Amino acid sequence: MIRPGIAGLLAAAALVVVPGVAAPAPTHAQVPWRWWDGAVHQLTHNLTDPPGINRDDCRPTAHHPVPVILVHGTGLNGGNSWATLGAALAAEGYCVWAPTVGAPPGPGGGPGSVGGIDSLTGASAPQLAAEIDRVRAITGASDVDLVGHSQGAIIASYVAATTRGDAVRTVATLGADPARSGDGPPEFVTDLLGVLSPDTAQRDAEATLAWLGEEGVPFARGVRYVAVSSDYDELTGPVVAPEVPDFVDLDVVRLQDGCEVDRSGHLTVLASPRAVDLVVDALGGPRGAASAPRCVVADQLLGVLAPVPPR
Repeated sequence: MIRPGIAGLLAAAALVVVPGVAAPAPTHAQVPWRWWDGAVHQLTHNLTDPPGINRDDCRPTAHHPVPVILVHGTGLNGGNSWATLGAALAAEGYCVWAPTVGAPPGPGGGPGSVGGIDSLTGASAPQLAAEIDRVRAITGASDVDLVGHSQGAIIASYVAATTRGDAVRTVATLGADPARSGDGPPEFVTDLLGVLSPDTAQRDAEATLAWLGEEGVPFARGVRYVAVSSDYDELTGPVVAPEVPDFVDLDVVRLQDGCEVDRSGHLTVLASPRAVDLVVDALGGPRGAASAPRCVVADQLLGVLAPVPPR
């Protein structure tokens, strides 16, 4: 069940936005390092997306041929979740998209609204699948990489395992426990759906059982999975790599390994330099010689507490 502190943070971050004009790709020096920078950008830039994401004119290069789609968590949206990672990936030369999925139906619930609060099977999953198809069509890429945060990790993993396994190369996750990904959305989301729509909650529960398939795991053959976890995550707590069949390509990376001073929590992990570097590495690594992920002092609630050096 979600804790009161996280509920307040989610409420503060859940800003209703509308699609806007994509900004040019940022440089490494322009990457913001506060988890709320996306929300601030939307408020101060006519509700447009922060730089680096949703540029339909972007075309993958030979160095980074696979487009990246970022999937937000509960109560958030594509723009206010991914200001840091979207800018960092774009500065590396990736083409990056960050749709809003699972927005509430009805007036005010169109694209760009607060997301992650509608049905997994009836809204979020098919909307992400459609975005995968759209990005592949406009870029000509044969597959995409998915990066999911919190419920977005569940949505990304579900789509990769059930409908788009042949179109997904990598699923990288933040703020999720891979051992429980087959359980479906977090308990507080299913509880909410049970109140708003018991039929929807039942349908999603049945779908997550089918998600495990004949092999009993929520992982697709041929897809690589990288789960970045933090011991200070308020929802997951410390994560242990689950036992999986040999065909599953899963790597669980503890954020604190080699950097105990990074105590990023469930939301602040979105702007952790170390988490960003681990995701970049999972998707193919930075230009030039490989270097170790950065280690910057970070608080569970406030995030980065020291200057962020270049990698």
